[in-house]
Amino acid sequence: MVRVGWALAAAICILVLAECGSEGSHRKRDGEIAGFNVVIAGRQDSRDKVLGRRVRRQDDASDMVDVYWLHVDSRVTSRFATVTVESKLANRRDRGREAVFTMQLPETAFISNFSMVITDTLYVGTVMEKGAARQAYDAAVEAGESAGHVAQESPRGREEFRIAINVGAEEKVTFQLTYQEFLVRRLGIYEHVISIRPEQIIPDMRITVDLRESQGFSFLRVPDIRTSDLLTDQSTDELSTATVSRVSPEHYTVTYSPSEQEQAAMSAQGIMGDFVVQYDVIRQQQIGFIQVYGDYFVHYFAPTGLPVMPKNVIFVIDVSGSMSGDKILQTKEAMAVILDELRETDFFNIVTFSDRTKRWKSELQVANQENIRAADTYVTSMVAQGGTNINDAIIEASALLDQVLRHDSRASMIVLLTDGQPTVGVTNTNQIIANARDFLAGNHALFCLGFGYDVSFEFLERLALQNGGFARRIYPDDDGELQLTSFFDEVAKPLMIDVNMRYGQASNPALQVADVTQTAFSNYFNGSEVVVAGRFPGAPPSNFHVTVTGTGAQDALSLVEDFQLASLAAPEGFVERLWAYLTIKDLLKKERAATEEEQQNKLKERALNMSLEYNFVTPLTSMVVLQNERRGQPTNKMFVDSRQVVLASAPRSGATNLRSWPFWLVASAIVFALLPP
Repeated sequence: MVRVGWALAAAICILVLAECGSEGSHRKRDGEIAGFNVVIAGRQDSRDKVLGRRVRRQDDASDMVDVYWLHVDSRVTSRFATVTVESKLANRRDRGREAVFTMQLPETAFISNFSMVITDTLYVGTVMEKGAARQAYDAAVEAGESAGHVAQESPRGREEFRIAINVGAEEKVTFQLTYQEFLVRRLGIYEHVISIRPEQIIPDMRITVDLRESQGFSFLRVPDIRTSDLLTDQSTDELSTATVSRVSPEHYTVTYSPSEQEQAAMSAQGIMGDFVVQYDVIRQQQIGFIQVYGDYFVHYFAPTGLPVMPKNVIFVIDVSGSMSGDKILQTKEAMAVILDELRETDFFNIVTFSDRTKRWKSELQVANQENIRAADTYVTSMVAQGGTNINDAIIEASALLDQVLRHDSRASMIVLLTDGQPTVGVTNTNQIIANARDFLAGNHALFCLGFGYDVSFEFLERLALQNGGFARRIYPDDDGELQLTSFFDEVAKPLMIDVNMRYGQASNPALQVADVTQTAFSNYFNGSEVVVAGRFPGAPPSNFHVTVTGTGAQDALSLVEDFQLASLAAPEGFVERLWAYLTIKDLLKKERAATEEEQQNKLKERALNMSLEYNFVTPLTSMVVLQNERRGQPTNKMFVDSRQVVLASAPRSGATNLRSWPFWLVASAIVFALLPP
């Protein structure tokens, strides 16, 4: 099953070898894929027994290790969240049992730390280049070392981190996981989501969120626990048992400590959902808000009061045979809503495609009531049959927009919806991407919606990124219609096009900043935010010259401001790490959009080096947990990437002995992440 391309995925494997018992070993089985569940192989057991024990753990809740407490502490500073999850588990039985620590992470998050304490022995993770994992794995298999791995799908919109180890009788283990995430503004809201799914009622559960925004908060709310992924099931009620404290206009704290009774009232497994904090900030300057710390800066741009631009939009809809059933039905229902939300100043058209393409009208139509009704009738009559000719559909849409390209300065966009691979006409995806780039020529933004899991999301993402848009997966659930309309809400109100950001020194405009993230954007939409980060290559200047240009509803728009650097000082040193996070994201996005292999390799190399320097788990790195030497034997370590898990010898230790360890434990962990743009 194709996974979300801009998704973040994480995987951990731990192998426990008891000091007593035979010297049995386990080999990798053909076709197995390392995933997000972890198999723990007892040294004396066969692999079949291990798998059997795992099944029993899932089916028999009475055999689960008890969780003493679960504490989540989150600190959000200027949209940048650092979340630390700590949990203590204990085996009160007189025999060994499996302890499992599970955390579902936002797909945009980077894990930055993982550690565990087992009977007062501390194991700490370090980040390594992912290629080393494969080499070590091959060597371990040749040496007959143990390795275990299984596959599991990621939850919708999240990635699952799961680690499992054997815990001896009366033993305790403490897990600590830290991840970082930048909150993206959508439809005027920042949303901080923390997954709480312990699968049991916990005596001591506490979630604390500390939020600091120098601009001040325009609102902050904590909705009810979100127990469903479906947009149709999300509650608008407040979580009455959460405590929200206003420390100052720029500082809030939120605390949630549900009792065992409150947890039991939600389900037999306690809380199984997402804790959510929603907020927005006050914006006073059109040019945005800038923070500086040391050699690094970040610029948040979300102007207010700009009129909505009229737009030209072509809806390109897949009506091939694979779209039959719920997909075509939900598409029709969504299009009825989307068409009704077009503004009277907008122009639109519809292109359907299967084996061939078909225009609804020969040219763009004004979005008046008569044309909206006619378009809705056309959409209602769509029938799904035939193959998938994506290439010709994009070219047809481009030709329609080119008809009016020189006659107005409207925002120009194509919204492509498909659920499958190209099967008719040009089927080579690289050629389709090249053709789209040539025909659109930077004049029209392309947004791609991939319906379901059969579509090549990587292809759609590259297609969109190379043409000024982005890709979004539409999950094949009951809320498919709402997913489609929610996407369109995000792009329905363009405020600016051809946005460019420039930075320098007021007294010396030629002085440039270095290592700056993306500064040119095809569109800026109402309710979103453009964020740029960079650094000063030498000593920071005393003043900072910022220019933002673009085209708005009233033609050309230019915003210029000179800032005294001292007035931009951030309250603490988070800016450098935020710059690193945003830069790695930007490099990975540029790598997916790059057309030359040499350029792709350079971008990946730089992203890798930064991931290692800042200890981030990214698609290019893995996290390894090391144990120290025992009785003169070399340290053992295990690597896990998206394909395999490996146990191999290492020359150094990452564990700190706090007390002599009663048996030989080899602990290892690697987290794999797939990141969105």
